[in-house]
Amino acid sequence: MSGGIVSSRAPTPRTGHVAIAYDHYMFVWGGYQNELTERYLSPDELWIYDSYLDSWQLRILEPEEDTSINCPPGTSGASAVLKGDAVYLFGGHCYAGNTNELYRLNLQEFCWEYVHSYSLKPSPRDKLSMWEYGNSLYVFGGFGPPLEGYLKEHGIWIPDESSSSYRGWNNQLLVFDLKTRMWSNPKCSGPVPSPRAAHAATRVGNKVYLFGGRHCSQRLNDLHCLNLDTMTWSGSLHTGGSIPVGRSWHTFSAVSSTEIFLYGGFTQDNDTLCDGWVLNVDKLMWQQLNFTKKERRLWHSTCVTNQNDVLIFGGCCNNILSDDEPSLLTNSLLVFRLTPKSLFRLSLDATFKYRAQLYCEWTSLPKPIFELLEAKASAKDDSTQKYDRQQGHGVCVLS
Repeated sequence: MSGGIVSSRAPTPRTGHVAIAYDHYMFVWGGYQNELTERYLSPDELWIYDSYLDSWQLRILEPEEDTSINCPPGTSGASAVLKGDAVYLFGGHCYAGNTNELYRLNLQEFCWEYVHSYSLKPSPRDKLSMWEYGNSLYVFGGFGPPLEGYLKEHGIWIPDESSSSYRGWNNQLLVFDLKTRMWSNPKCSGPVPSPRAAHAATRVGNKVYLFGGRHCSQRLNDLHCLNLDTMTWSGSLHTGGSIPVGRSWHTFSAVSSTEIFLYGGFTQDNDTLCDGWVLNVDKLMWQQLNFTKKERRLWHSTCVTNQNDVLIFGGCCNNILSDDEPSLLTNSLLVFRLTPKSLFRLSLDATFKYRAQLYCEWTSLPKPIFELLEAKASAKDDSTQKYDRQQGHGVCVLS
């Protein structure tokens, strides 16, 4: 196995990172910090949050072979998806500018692999959305250079007139076949969403739902659906209930077979949001959630564990575009629970909570449960000694 566990402290505050749920773990990689000399965080670091132990560990990653091409550079605004026991990472922005490379992180060996393609590549881009379905990876939109010289059968690109960097927004749908290792840019039926970046998309069954993002000077609140079997876009969907304000840099995550959770983002008025919403995709109905602990977040991450814990990590807490104040980045973790804990989790928590009275009985438990409780106790001791609790995580429980 490559690399190893080297630390159990809390991660560096960051934004523009990626996070993936794997079993009851959350893996966090990349993003950038406020340091002037080393803004992009090390690509060798993978932070692992264990939701059972309520603790962090840092694992150092290595390339599959002894060559730098197999390891991605420090990157922000990339997208990542879990496929089996591997994470696929595409796009983003690094010191060299936008990238269009695809990497694979093996979660059994914890090593990187550069994924070669046997076709024309998409244009470099960041702040895109990405998902998996069948034996393919899908990418939509993003912000980057023109499409000329790259895969460009379908989709349009609109320049950012406010910038001299000659980058802009696109509405391409791109598909990478994991078997043939070839990219395609299929033609879809129906009204395609406008070019955008910093939007969010999530798959529910054979459909992908896409919400918001920035298009030129607008931050949008439109909802679109793509049927992945027929490759048909729905056009902007009419929804009931109160409708979330237009935003970019938000998260939009499937939490069940019928519901999607929306959190935070950045508004047209440059406000950083702390609101949470649930969209019922069967009824196309929004419901705003009420909760007491509110933390403003943009360009954060959200993922859902196999125990239905909704983990929101990192991001920026103020106006990221302001010239008058530095960006306030965070490493705090919010845990939302939209469903009750499982009986196993409740029993585990109770056994641990009353460990002073029950510890003598722990050895009578099955070995895996005993070892889990011992590890939880050890992690608790470490966190008491090493973590600044104001930089730790808060738990917000929703029923």
